[in-house]
Amino acid sequence: MASSIEMPRGSRESDTTRLMGDIGTSTSVDPNVQAAKKQQEEDNSKMLPVLLEDYLDRVGVMDKLRPYIDPTGQIRSVTIRCLLAEFFGTMLFQMFGGSAPAKDTTAPAANGFALVALIYAFCNVSGGHLNPAVSFALICTGHIQWWKGLLYMIAQVLGSIFGALIYTALIPDLHIGGGAGSPGCFGPAPGVTHGHVFGWELMMTFLLVMTVYASAVATPGHGNTAPLAIGLSLYAAAISGGPYTGASLNPARTIGPAVVFTCNIGVSFLYVFSEFCGGALAAGLSIFLYGRNPALKARPHHYNHGGM
Repeated sequence: MASSIEMPRGSRESDTTRLMGDIGTSTSVDPNVQAAKKQQEEDNSKMLPVLLEDYLDRVGVMDKLRPYIDPTGQIRSVTIRCLLAEFFGTMLFQMFGGSAPAKDTTAPAANGFALVALIYAFCNVSGGHLNPAVSFALICTGHIQWWKGLLYMIAQVLGSIFGALIYTALIPDLHIGGGAGSPGCFGPAPGVTHGHVFGWELMMTFLLVMTVYASAVATPGHGNTAPLAIGLSLYAAAISGGPYTGASLNPARTIGPAVVFTCNIGVSFLYVFSEFCGGALAAGLSIFLYGRNPALKARPHHYNHGGM
């Protein structure tokens, strides 16, 4: 049974007036808050990105850029952002890895640690492939569209070439077309046959790409430690196979110095082929162990039950 309490009319009006007054008081803006907000806006307007954007706006440049960048300055196209990440990531990988002195464990450590840092730097943008063998493997398992993976590979190769050009300018007495022996060039050690090169590069790339799948692609993966695991796999492979082939494990890292220094051109094709084979082998095993990209729809299967 519903019930109600009837209040005197005057009491209701006074309560209503008091309530409205309370609401007006509670919603009024504190002058100190307004002043702080205004000061913050003034401070933000003096930041360098804002000043630069204001200048570009005055000269008419921003009108042309706005279709391609958002209000924060980020490029609107996800694909372009990914390609830039792969280009600059591989460029830096080539620069710091390829220029490392090839003695003791210096080069394996420099390459392994550089790979860890660069995957951390760019994985949130493009996935941090930085290696055509990785991109090719992910195409094979359906984790990246073929055309996008191909663009990744092109960006990676170009990045490696530019990386080699950068340290050419920074290392004394090093010049374009320096030939075999230039920093970053890969070639078999004395006595190492083409068969040895194929076997070492295939297995080392297989180790690297399998680590990528286990730590970063497959579920549940290893979260924020994945780049560390991937870098350590490169370090381990370079320690073992480096004395025999130089341990490239990366077609872009093979092609970049070969183009800049014209070194070991003939055998470079063997390196690249071996590395893609290693990536494909890892992709095949990963499908059996972890499955292909679960987002892909399976084709319907029609079984023949003997006419039944």
